[in-house]
Amino acid sequence: MLICNGCGRHFPEVAGFADLRLAPDRYLDLERERAKALALSQYEKITNVHSLARIYYGMTDDVDQGRRDRYLTHIDGAEHRGEALATLLPRRGRILEVGCGAGGLLVAAKRRGLRIEGTDIASRWLVVARRRLADVGMDVRLTVANAERLPWPDGAFDALVADSVLEHLDDPAAALREWARVVRPKGRLLVWSPNRHSLLADPHVGLWALGWLPHPWASRYVRWRRRCDWPLRLLSASEAGRLASRTGWGRVEVGPAVIPEHWASRGTGRAGVRFYRRVQSLPIARQMLGRFGPLWQLDALSEASR
Repeated sequence: MLICNGCGRHFPEVAGFADLRLAPDRYLDLERERAKALALSQYEKITNVHSLARIYYGMTDDVDQGRRDRYLTHIDGAEHRGEALATLLPRRGRILEVGCGAGGLLVAAKRRGLRIEGTDIASRWLVVARRRLADVGMDVRLTVANAERLPWPDGAFDALVADSVLEHLDDPAAALREWARVVRPKGRLLVWSPNRHSLLADPHVGLWALGWLPHPWASRYVRWRRRCDWPLRLLSASEAGRLASRTGWGRVEVGPAVIPEHWASRGTGRAGVRFYRRVQSLPIARQMLGRFGPLWQLDALSEASR
């Protein structure tokens, strides 16, 4: 049990992590989330990361088979995705990954010798991340916390990275302001996120052009087609850029993310990725991919005065 000297609030330890959350995520209340993390941790030392992720979905009955397969594929390929993102991070300084999930970027960054640590609102996913790190003989500091209320002092990090996080937050502007607080002046922000205006299928539920619908319509459409709730709020590249500029970030640049060829495992998909990579270097094509491509990348610097 930890006690905050400032406010006197008590924070428990959950599955070996300091649980510094001030509120639950959208998907589980704190009691049920902690119970899942504890249950998952019972299997942690007798399995590997891939099996542990499958055990998690075996105890999660509110995710249909299609989404489960999609999420497991994402977890299995998390280190490949992390490798692509890690190449863009600064070589020096202290780095925080917000929403580190199953730990793919943490492993890739550590392999490159970067000083990185991770935080996530879901202690259950930090159990999976810890197992992934242990599988490759690595140790990274992991903390359970809210993206909008981080337990670090002002200017604690030289850079902050977040992959597919903003769309899960009720108040992404609050998160971006908080990230600017914990990054030193002129420190760097790097964000990847699915593009609301992508012309391809949504990566979460596999429905085409979902982001073009107004949010209430999109939620009802997903409920009709996939029989599940849809709490996500995707941002377009332009929306993300404007939001970052208003929340303490300067020199904001938003464009298409660099997609590695091995992300697509099948022939047609791999050909599409090759085409994407080839045309990305063309100015007009790059502008179009930034607006309508599957994944945008935001790069910014924390402003000197806050």
